[in-house]
Amino acid sequence: MKVPISQSALIDLDASVLPAYEISIKGATKWIEHCGQWHQHGPAEGHREAHCEDSGSPYWKRRYNLAFAGKWKDRNPQ
Repeated sequence: MKVPISQSALIDLDASVLPAYEISIKGATKWIEHCGQWHQHGPAEGHREAHCEDSGSPYWKRRYNLAFAGKWKDRNPQ
């Protein structure tokens, strides 16, 4: 089930939620997510198409929801 979270974004309640980190590349702010590769998305939370090129990815069919997790430089790696 898809639910609007703003005038231009929605979430899919059946899709996974993945962290998105904000970084600056060549002066532009990017949102990224890590699933074995870096993926660039627009600067907003919500449902996204998987940018994985692997059709076996668990995100290929349902895609995923991005949730802002902070700035990449401020993260606390485990």
